[in-house]
Amino acid sequence: MKQWMLYMLLSNIILFLILAAFFFPKKRVPIVKRFLDFKMYVAIIIAVTVFQIIEVNLIDDFATQLIGKDFASIFYSYEKPLFELINNNLNHVALLMAAFLYIVFYPFTLWFTPLLFIVNGEEKSIKALSYGLLTIYLFALPFYFFFPVTNVYTYLHLDFHLDRFISGIDDFFYTVTTKNNCFPSLHVAVSLLLAKSSTFMKNKKYSYLMIIQAAGILFSVLYLSIHWFTDVCGGLIAAALAFKVIDHECSIEKKVLKKITPSIEERRRLNSTVIDLIKKIREELDRENIKATPKLVGSVAKDTYLRDSIDIDIFLLFPPNTPREEMEKKGLLVGRKILKDPEERYAEHPYIRGKFNGYDVEIVPCYRVKKASEKISAVDRTPFHTDFIKKNLPPRKRKDVRLLKRFLKGIGCYGAEAQVEGFSGYLCELLVLKYGSFKNVLKNAANWKKGEVIKLKDVSSPSFKDPLVFIDPVDPNRNVASALSEEKLNIFKRACREYLKKPSEKFFFPNPVKPLPDDEIRRHIQGFVGVEIDKPDIIPDNLYPQVKKSLRRIVNACEEKGFMIEKGLFTITDSKVYIFLKPKESQLSPTYTHRGPPVDEKEHVESFLKKWKNSELAVGEPYCKDGRWYVEVKRKYRKLENFLAENLPKISLGKDIENVVKEGGYRVLTSKDLLTDDLKLFWSEYIDGKMPWER
Repeated sequence: MKQWMLYMLLSNIILFLILAAFFFPKKRVPIVKRFLDFKMYVAIIIAVTVFQIIEVNLIDDFATQLIGKDFASIFYSYEKPLFELINNNLNHVALLMAAFLYIVFYPFTLWFTPLLFIVNGEEKSIKALSYGLLTIYLFALPFYFFFPVTNVYTYLHLDFHLDRFISGIDDFFYTVTTKNNCFPSLHVAVSLLLAKSSTFMKNKKYSYLMIIQAAGILFSVLYLSIHWFTDVCGGLIAAALAFKVIDHECSIEKKVLKKITPSIEERRRLNSTVIDLIKKIREELDRENIKATPKLVGSVAKDTYLRDSIDIDIFLLFPPNTPREEMEKKGLLVGRKILKDPEERYAEHPYIRGKFNGYDVEIVPCYRVKKASEKISAVDRTPFHTDFIKKNLPPRKRKDVRLLKRFLKGIGCYGAEAQVEGFSGYLCELLVLKYGSFKNVLKNAANWKKGEVIKLKDVSSPSFKDPLVFIDPVDPNRNVASALSEEKLNIFKRACREYLKKPSEKFFFPNPVKPLPDDEIRRHIQGFVGVEIDKPDIIPDNLYPQVKKSLRRIVNACEEKGFMIEKGLFTITDSKVYIFLKPKESQLSPTYTHRGPPVDEKEHVESFLKKWKNSELAVGEPYCKDGRWYVEVKRKYRKLENFLAENLPKISLGKDIENVVKEGGYRVLTSKDLLTDDLKLFWSEYIDGKMPWER
């Protein structure tokens, strides 16, 4: 066995034993399975390596002769002082360290690093390494073919430093490279790639080692007079290009897009369903002699829908002279005949929601107007929104809209309905149009001020007092973000800042709420008083505003009676509405001080004294203090639950909620009654207090 072969074999074995002890998993792992799981990435690495060997041994000589020029002379013309300085200040110890890094440690890491990634199951790291290696080599190959640059020591007729330390090492060295494949430096580019790909590992210690190696390689190629400084710069450019590809391919956004973007087969099925649905609607319109035109609108029409959230929205456009009652009646008729399990819903006017070929479908009647500003009903604008987005949103930006929608869903801020008070799909599309990309939306949103006004074009519009204002480009008199609450806007801004600081897939797909142990929930809900109300049979968009109004009115009524409310909450289940109140005091004092008139208001004083002097509710006689009359009065209600049980039907609540309460469809609950199966998740989320992405 040749000396260099023995040296390389022993050094690789020693390095393997040392680094494997530090970085390999302690438990047994299914190595074969992991190789199979990562076979595509392994195949890319092997393919690049094999082609490199073929290029060096079979193609390079032919290409060099074809070009017939050595570009090293150009580099030497401006780099001569650098290498004169290096070769006049050589140090034996530094040469030995550089030779070890270059010819021993670096080749070792070329095979050990991908093996480490595979054994540890680091898919992101092996993916980054394979994609980065392919990018670097594709960038370098044209230069190796058509831009031959001889290495420094050959061009300057210097000693080959590596051969001084390991005799015959050039036999190995020139199996995988040639003397004129110098620009760009693969050693520099790949050593940086190893450092970059190892940063994706769970154990960051190996990445520190690779960063030190990359710095050492950059030093070694210059100190050993192998590469020109321009080669090093070329290697840095190749690495930067690879990093760009890696950041894109290994980004969280790329991974999320694979989950939320519909496949070709899913698109084909959906498109076929839409065509079939519109065909059947047209046939029904003709059969009933209804003068209306079906139009696909919404996210399906704009191709911005999420694969797990598909609603097909068909608007029936009636002539403007159609009486409203007739439009509504005929629109509902068509919907009921076409859709399975039809359900009548109400926005500004009734529409039908049901199923068609397994998809959720809404058939909504509206008027066919020439401009959005001429709308007769609010929904008349929607076809204009669809047309505007289809015309102005480039296809490449649809992925950004999908990312923004999924991000908002993940943090609980997607949907303009009253239940959410968040961002509508149309607002998401406009934000991407305004800022250009998902990331840019987040960067800008993180710095929005309260009342921020956003416009696509500088048009005159009325002033709005909403937390966020986005002027509708098809109707400047409308704020697209009018449904957005200040609470949801603040959550979104916080999520933007935290995601930009530390991206995580949890922002898109948060972990579900984990129910806390019953004992812990009971401990935290001590002091709460609840009201359980039978849920009215109305749509969520009408129910949620009524519940919020009812909560406000109940809190006000309680505080008027001295029960200061520390916390007011509500939740809605399948059959019940729950309102929870936490008073600052569990029981009020037996009496309270009732303030009377100033002493100099004789008429009012006389009336005050007449009312309270012999009253059964008064405790003691009225008294004068600091120029005003007072009296101590017995409380009728000392506990909040007693007050609510007797007075809830007397409080003005949301219309349908109030009707249920007056009919006796409610009961007051103390804290011991508040832990039920359908409330466990609600209480767990409240007690945990974390944002969705923090779970």
